[in-house]
Amino acid sequence: MNKFLPLLGVLLLSACTTPYHPPVTVRDSKPFAGMAQLLAESPNKELDVILVHGMCTHDQQWAVDTINTLAKAADRAYIPLPALPDKAAPSSQEIEVVTATAKVGGGTIRFNALIWSGLTAPLKQLLAYDDTGTPTNCATDEVCKPQRASVNGKLKDTLLNDCLSDAIIYQGDSKEFIRRALAAAITNVMEDKAKAGRDNGAAVPLVLVAESLGSKITFDALNTMLRNDEARSKRAAGTVADRLAYLFMGANQLPLLSLADRDTRLALEDKQIRRTDSLSQFLDQLPKRRSIVKPLTVVAFTDPNDLLSYLLLPAHYDSNKVAIANVLVSNDKTYFGLLENPYPAHTTYLENADVSQAIVCGLPAGGHCK
Repeated sequence: MNKFLPLLGVLLLSACTTPYHPPVTVRDSKPFAGMAQLLAESPNKELDVILVHGMCTHDQQWAVDTINTLAKAADRAYIPLPALPDKAAPSSQEIEVVTATAKVGGGTIRFNALIWSGLTAPLKQLLAYDDTGTPTNCATDEVCKPQRASVNGKLKDTLLNDCLSDAIIYQGDSKEFIRRALAAAITNVMEDKAKAGRDNGAAVPLVLVAESLGSKITFDALNTMLRNDEARSKRAAGTVADRLAYLFMGANQLPLLSLADRDTRLALEDKQIRRTDSLSQFLDQLPKRRSIVKPLTVVAFTDPNDLLSYLLLPAHYDSNKVAIANVLVSNDKTYFGLLENPYPAHTTYLENADVSQAIVCGLPAGGHCK
């Protein structure tokens, strides 16, 4: 039997593949330089970065880990922020903002991570009774915990009860509440930058890194802010539109989630359905003259085995205002060409070294990462 173990190991190794490691840039995508070059070319060697997580519960440690990952990719000498002693429960009243300043590559990156998980947590607690646990006799016991296959149970608890539930909550009656909360957080972040005098007479480039549902929420909020008569909110969104240089999207869900904003009757009547989403609406409101003169660059990272992620179609966007790049990545191993775990496939883009390296160093990689 022992002589077959090495052969079995070889077979198992050959059965596990990561087809998009290294990443593959989809044909006709625009090359992009990344955050490190943007920082190097900034007049004051400064860069502002806003991070917005996607669906599934996230906490302050997610913000710390993501900031460390991106800063380390820019400069290997970067000293990481320490791990938090305890995982603080996210607030259900407002967006939490985790800020950090990183000295990397001879410049300064100021991070603001927006954590909105607390806003949906109370409603998700209504599904807590369904969590997989030790099976009980559902015919007689007071508490029913059905027997589930371990993989099915894990996916039900995470991908469905904790993750997809966020998208359902956002598309319902809570949408306006969540959108207003994010708008308030963005307004405060942009005002804090202005009060600190960080522009120093020159426009500091802004980078937005958003995952999954976070992209939809962010652009819904920005569009509302730009159309708002309230001066603070409109001014903050205008600053974002003026200074935004890069948008990096992991697990792009705009094509899927935008279906909720359209009328199916148009399709039934064979009428043309406008190919618009919250991103294209934001692009329509960009000022004709921006402080960041280059076209906004949008990079969508997609694991083809991520069931909830979609490529961005460049034809759906104004090429005069935006340059689109689609990058295929593998977030986890594919087994026997049959299956990749759907949970890490959707939730680990910013934990994927290929993704963080591309965000910071660009594709093809430039020479500004140390």
